[in-house]
Amino acid sequence: MKRISLAALGAAAALTLSGCAGSNDPDTLVFTLTPSQEAGGLIETAEPLAALLSDELGIPVEPLVPSDYAGVIAALASGQAHIAGGLGPRQMVQAEEQADAELLLQAERYGSLLYVTQWITNDPDTFCDDEPVADEDGYLFCNGVLGADVNDGPIGADKLSLLAGQTVSFVDQGSTSGYAIPSLQLLEAGVDPLDDIDGVFAGGHDASVQAVYDGDAVVGVSYNDARGDIAETSPDVGEKVVVFGWSGPIPNDGFAASGDLSPELRQQIQDAFVSIAATEEGAALLSELYSIDNVVPVESSDFDVIRDLEEQLGELLG
Repeated sequence: MKRISLAALGAAAALTLSGCAGSNDPDTLVFTLTPSQEAGGLIETAEPLAALLSDELGIPVEPLVPSDYAGVIAALASGQAHIAGGLGPRQMVQAEEQADAELLLQAERYGSLLYVTQWITNDPDTFCDDEPVADEDGYLFCNGVLGADVNDGPIGADKLSLLAGQTVSFVDQGSTSGYAIPSLQLLEAGVDPLDDIDGVFAGGHDASVQAVYDGDAVVGVSYNDARGDIAETSPDVGEKVVVFGWSGPIPNDGFAASGDLSPELRQQIQDAFVSIAATEEGAALLSELYSIDNVVPVESSDFDVIRDLEEQLGELLG
């Protein structure tokens, strides 16, 4: 399956069919996904997930993976996409406030609705206070991160002042854990993320880890633990890339639907994802896409912490 252009989907987004949940609902739904990792792999996994969603809803569903995080929100806002998945916390807020979408579900991992930004480095001598220790998979951690709970962060924040003048790998300007949260942490450490470091955008969490692994950046950020995303091609990533810090807890990513859809169809979409997650095939696809263990209904207020973040960073995030 090749990537679908937004322009090509404009006509499909405008079609309607009285047999859908609402008389003005489209006869084909477009399901857009955030490119938080290599896009080709997302497309391959998104296609069977879209097929399961289509079976649940009785409506054709077409997957779409834009080139960046902003493209997901643009697709929702323009009506060229009707469902969005893998929305980072900041995207969840943007989907609601910029695209008039309704937040449907939140991802659950390891029984938690929270995650962290992890700070990684290929220079543990500089950023570790102690000798890195390995977990059961041989992945190295220092500064007390190993064994910590997501609620224990921030950890290692005292090391961020050392980043002035260094090359730091971020994920995408629209990524919460891959840019917004670490930018705020840098500011709190007295380091301007725009002027005091050489910041590069890798485009995905896996690519940010790869940049540190390859030596293109001394330090990088990703969700925890994105090192596993490149372990197949870089099996020693857990030894070469050391986690030296965590942010405070961040609400997990989720799913949203266009506010232009009827309430009945939005409810059907929410129910469909819950049903899919409860099946062996669906659970495997969600895990492969975004390491999701389960999905649960979400309230807009669950992301108030992200709205506070936006106010704190102000013009920095644009």
